[in-house]
Amino acid sequence: MRTFFLRTKNAVGYATLYTRIRKRNPNVDIFVNSLIQVDIIAWEKANSGLEEWNRFLKTKDGKEIYSKMQGVDSAIGNLTDQGIYEKFLIDEAVANVIYKEEREQQRIKEEEERKAQEEQMRIEAEKEATRKADVILFMQNFLDGIRSGEIKNGAETYNKNTCKVWSNFLGILKRFYETNPFTWTDINKTLTDRFLCFMEDEGYMVKSINKYLICFRAMVGYALEQGLHDNTTALRAFSKKKVQESDKAKEIYLTGTELQALYEMNLDGLKGTVRDVFLVGCYTCQRFSDYSRLERENFTTTSKGTKIVRIVQEKTGNSVVIPILNDNLLRIAERYDYEIPHVNDVVLNRYIKQILKELSETVPTLARLERTVLTMKERAKEERGEVSFMRDAKGYVVKPRYDLVSSHTARRSGITNLYLTGLFDSFQMMSVSGHKDEKTFNEYIKLSSDEIADAIAKKLEERNKNKSSNECLF
Repeated sequence: MRTFFLRTKNAVGYATLYTRIRKRNPNVDIFVNSLIQVDIIAWEKANSGLEEWNRFLKTKDGKEIYSKMQGVDSAIGNLTDQGIYEKFLIDEAVANVIYKEEREQQRIKEEEERKAQEEQMRIEAEKEATRKADVILFMQNFLDGIRSGEIKNGAETYNKNTCKVWSNFLGILKRFYETNPFTWTDINKTLTDRFLCFMEDEGYMVKSINKYLICFRAMVGYALEQGLHDNTTALRAFSKKKVQESDKAKEIYLTGTELQALYEMNLDGLKGTVRDVFLVGCYTCQRFSDYSRLERENFTTTSKGTKIVRIVQEKTGNSVVIPILNDNLLRIAERYDYEIPHVNDVVLNRYIKQILKELSETVPTLARLERTVLTMKERAKEERGEVSFMRDAKGYVVKPRYDLVSSHTARRSGITNLYLTGLFDSFQMMSVSGHKDEKTFNEYIKLSSDEIADAIAKKLEERNKNKSSNECLF
């Protein structure tokens, strides 16, 4: 083994051992720092004689130092045997020996840290994957976003009615999810059909079922746009349930005669206010969300002096101009200084039925029984024995017409009576109601077969007055 020595002038303390590499061919003379720290006094004593050296090697420090010297000697020998004498390579080999334990510990530590980082990344990835796959969480965040205004409908905020629809959908989805858990990748025709059947079992009417199926599909589309899934086939998994007449609750309209009788009723207080607000809806052909918020600025005139109501519809954002065709509307507006009172739709729905029931004593058509179907809530109440409903000989639920009236009846009444005048074409009437789709508009015209026959006969009679008695219709 090569010789190790001190190069310090200090007599006490600690110093580093060196060794020397000398060779004539090639000419090499290198002092190598062994990085081995020794106590100067103890080292000098150990090298004072063989007996002292042997005694030194029996000590703990001596054994450790000698082991390191052997390691350094071996490392240097491995290089020089290969003809390698570059000092930086020799120094690196020595460092690998001396710091072997520390470097191994560091390597282990770094390896443990690397594994810990990888595990954390894996956990975070799993959390993210779970978050992305969590349909209910997405829907809850979406609902929170549209309620707060953070999520827009184009450039516009979602209105209260739309938020309510999405909130109702989330409630249904949560109940469905309890027994049918799924992720985005699980959405297919089988699942959507199961969802449809679930809503049927809960008693939802076909119109509501279709509305919430539209919500479900829209939700899938929104999540797809955000990169939460790539299940593009899911968008083709939705099909609306065909609405049969037997599936619908009876939708009625109030005739012009009935509306006039309602207008002439002697009412005051809340009942009077409810009646007036409802009639505003009948005379404007608008939704409750629009006719219940009319203010002075909405009542104006055209450049030619035509009295109109000008609004921007809350649901659609459409600008609508409504000509005032019934002076009753102006009288009601004047009664409130053109600031139509704000009435909650729940309050209106409750009181307008009571008012029309009272009116039916003098206007019997309002008490005429109509076949209908029960809502989900009504069926639940009937099953619990809380209420009972009249049924005809064939078992169909029947209700008096006044009990079928709601805030939306006003819009149907306005559109139907507008149609019955026979004075306006579809474009003109849709301009008043704000409809863009004629099919949807026509659904608001609630005429029975008899009423349609009467309307045809009336038009024929008017035509015959202006034509020769010998001219045939066809």
